[in-house]
Amino acid sequence: MRPPPSPAILATAAVAGIAACVVTAIVTASGVTSDTVGLEVAARVAMVGIPIAVGLYAWRRRASARFGRNLTLVSFAWFVAYLSASDDSLVYSVGRVAGWIAEVGLVYLVLSFPSGRLRDPIDRILVAVSVAMVAVLWLPTALLTDGYPVPAPFTSCTENCPGNAFQVTASEPGFVEAWERPLREVVTIVVFLMVAGRLALRIRRASPLLRRTLAPVLVVAVARLLVFVVALAARNGDAATDLMVAAMWMLGAAIPLMALAFLVGLLRWRLFVGAALERLSARGTSHASPGELRRALADAFDDPELQMLYWLPDGAGAWLDADGRTVAPPRPGAGRLLTEIREDGRRVAALVHDEALRDERAFIEAGAGFALTTLENQRLEARTAALLREVDESRARIAASADEERRRIERDLHDGAQQRLVALRIRIGLAAELLAEDRMRGAEMLAGLGPDVEAALDEVRALARGVYPAPLADRGLVEALRAAVTQCPLPVAVIAEHGRRYPPTIESASYFCCLEAMQNAAKHATGATRVTITVAEADGDLRLEVADDGPGFDVRSTNGGAGLLNMRDRARAVGGELTIDSQPGGGTRVVATIPLPAEQPAPA
Repeated sequence: MRPPPSPAILATAAVAGIAACVVTAIVTASGVTSDTVGLEVAARVAMVGIPIAVGLYAWRRRASARFGRNLTLVSFAWFVAYLSASDDSLVYSVGRVAGWIAEVGLVYLVLSFPSGRLRDPIDRILVAVSVAMVAVLWLPTALLTDGYPVPAPFTSCTENCPGNAFQVTASEPGFVEAWERPLREVVTIVVFLMVAGRLALRIRRASPLLRRTLAPVLVVAVARLLVFVVALAARNGDAATDLMVAAMWMLGAAIPLMALAFLVGLLRWRLFVGAALERLSARGTSHASPGELRRALADAFDDPELQMLYWLPDGAGAWLDADGRTVAPPRPGAGRLLTEIREDGRRVAALVHDEALRDERAFIEAGAGFALTTLENQRLEARTAALLREVDESRARIAASADEERRRIERDLHDGAQQRLVALRIRIGLAAELLAEDRMRGAEMLAGLGPDVEAALDEVRALARGVYPAPLADRGLVEALRAAVTQCPLPVAVIAEHGRRYPPTIESASYFCCLEAMQNAAKHATGATRVTITVAEADGDLRLEVADDGPGFDVRSTNGGAGLLNMRDRARAVGGELTIDSQPGGGTRVVATIPLPAEQPAPA
């Protein structure tokens, strides 16, 4: 889309337009001899000034900048054509030739409205034929003919008109009047009828969205082209001079009328865009379903056929509709356009809308932003729901794990320390009875209970270490891991940058994550020869990695057992994340990343 020009360029064009109006007024006043000089001067100035003003208005807006520039340039060509009102032969001749060229510019304008581009091949062909017609059949006659045919759209002269200043021959060749002039006018009639038919077809085939802009312009354009054809045919017949003059004045007056039609079309389009943005902003976005989102955009775009598509990544490279069906992008020339909606450079979705909105980038971006906001809200809602489910599941697993841990402690107490304490109580009772009978033997029996008491204490200590290992509480994470790996059947190396202490919750979660991963490697990594535990800090996070050289497994095809779920729960309980990197034949890496508080205890 062409950007609007700078204010300096617009100001220069406006000054040039004012100068063109002044020159037109002077030339018209000096060349007209009738009693209606003032009326004719006003009419000619309007015919020059209105198209230039409309062109400048369209040029300053981004969406219509290209068309506005083209209209402004053609308007200055029409100004030159109106110089044919002069009684000077050179100025008159320049104006008459410029009038021929201006007709081609008019054909280009009406076929390229409102974008300023000839999008369809048939339009480019019609403009090319018009250019060839003027270049081959009209312009060469300016070098041969004695005078120009009258009446004409851009001059009021009908008799005793100035001569042709461009004639290079002593007299007009006979073939010019005999067959060249009739041929060119027949060809012109045919070409203009084709252009009128093309415009009528555009109105008929235009979408409701485009018709609101095209209708006023194309109706006026078709009417002028038909009047031009009738006037051209009548000029070669025996039509009355007054009727011909009236027809030519209609052709001249149709120029500002068409410019006003351009203005009406642009204003109607601008009003539509403003109303659409207002409707769009009035819509809520937080809880819209895909169907409601599509209907909201279709209503704002005034396009019932609007589609909302979603990009399918992972190499599929396909667009899906709301029902999950694959949809192909619209073909060129189908009247539909696909506009992608991207987030951080990634394709997210797309709008398939009326091609008439191609140059309304601000409007399209507003619609895309509306859709992206809605999709982001939907994604956040889905993510929040998923996180809540994970929290509920994690709570259930933690509760079940706590119950299982209590049952384990109860079993250990019952099978170990409790049995030893019960036996110790019985022996103390026997010793008490023996003391009553034989104090010496009773005292010896009590002294012999010391090893049993120590054994009971050892049972209790062992049980406590199973809940929270003493090395972890006394010496920290790294030393606790080094103490724990001695019980692993596989060779385990602990690599640590330092022996820094961390908050108890982080040390506990880290220790049991590593312990669970090491036990999983010993249990499931058949054929593994070593395990490596790495403890490091990076970017304010504590990074724990447990890697083995076992056979590995396909992470995507397994849901993970209770061990993996426990590790994830422990990591997430302290704000961390746990990932598993494994593939068949490539070993397994379990990585936990836990954010650290801003202030850390000093190294041990």
